[in-house]
Amino acid sequence: MSALKHEYGSVGDLRMHWVTAGAGDPVVLLHGWPQTWYEWRHLIPVLAEKYYVIAPDLRGWGETERPASGFDVATAAADIARLLADVGAEVVHVIGHDWGTPIGYHLSATERHLVRSFIALEASIPGAGGENLLNFSHAWNPLWFFPFLATPGLPEQLLSGKQEVFFHWIVEQMARSTPDALTPEDIAVYVRAYGDDDAVRTSCAYYANTWISAEQIRRAAASPLTIPVLAVAGERSLGHNMVDFVRHLAPDAEGIVLPGCGHLLPEERPAELAELVTTFLAEAQR
Repeated sequence: MSALKHEYGSVGDLRMHWVTAGAGDPVVLLHGWPQTWYEWRHLIPVLAEKYYVIAPDLRGWGETERPASGFDVATAAADIARLLADVGAEVVHVIGHDWGTPIGYHLSATERHLVRSFIALEASIPGAGGENLLNFSHAWNPLWFFPFLATPGLPEQLLSGKQEVFFHWIVEQMARSTPDALTPEDIAVYVRAYGDDDAVRTSCAYYANTWISAEQIRRAAASPLTIPVLAVAGERSLGHNMVDFVRHLAPDAEGIVLPGCGHLLPEERPAELAELVTTFLAEAQR
């Protein structure tokens, strides 16, 4: 098994943390919220058998710096483009989950010379219809925290001193379709990463900037993606809605909905996802 290497460095004006493993063609893994690079812990060893894996903590999350601004998909994608240039990756495969998906899409659409293929996992993509999830369509919306976190100023005040309670509850709810997907130790990793006022600030900033990110994606989508694209969703989460979001951006995208699966695909279905990903990447390499 290829050993994980934790790396730290200045990427532009941002101090970043990323994990690397393996050798070969580069694959970059972009995590979601409220997670870190750690959500890829099952997939990294599989990919590292054939690929050079790069799994960063995104701007404002995990061990990457939490600057005052820049919490939109274009800025976060530019961070990744600079990181890839710094590590010498000339052509990459991109895999994103949750917020990592719209960030990965923006990277794929604006740096077309850089990205060979794109895999989109379980995400509401602003600018492709996902921004509508900020609206309530029924009395109990399991995504109620979208508009809550996007409300300027309020979440920071309400969650101050209660971050651990909030993030523990959120992670448990996201994993409810597969209760044994996360151990108490796994949940503790995420709670530690997000359990302070500054982590709440950066979380709120991404959601508050949803409409900015939506416009950035609409501009990037003026020309559809023509590289190989795979969309994978959980039946008990976004399901076919998510596949539709991706096909709005890449009409020829392959779409797969995993029966009985929730939002946390890399942790709920690690073996099944690994098989889908490795098969897709092998085809994209041809």
